[in-house]
Amino acid sequence: MENRIQKIIDEKGISLNAFAQEIGVNRSTISHILTGRNKPSVEVLQKILKRFPSLSPDWLLLGNGGMHAENESSSTPSSHKDIPKLESKSVEKVVVFFTDNTFQEYNPS
Repeated sequence: MENRIQKIIDEKGISLNAFAQEIGVNRSTISHILTGRNKPSVEVLQKILKRFPSLSPDWLLLGNGGMHAENESSSTPSSHKDIPKLESKSVEKVVVFFTDNTFQEYNPS
């Protein structure tokens, strides 16, 4: 994982100190991660993903896929024409059955 964090720093073209400031952690925290002394905490990973939302969480955590997340809007319909309109329904009554074999009806008013 330290290689992927180093790749982020290299891609952004910033120093180790600047990267640490960007995500809100101490420089030593990042330095220890990059040297392999410490593993990144969940908090550090969350801060990286929050500061750089274009990063793919799967890539950062597991090394799967590309560095940047796919554009999610490409999988959504381009217009609302494709979405069928559903008939509106309303609740007529609610019946609650109890374990003692009794029931109670509720009618919305």
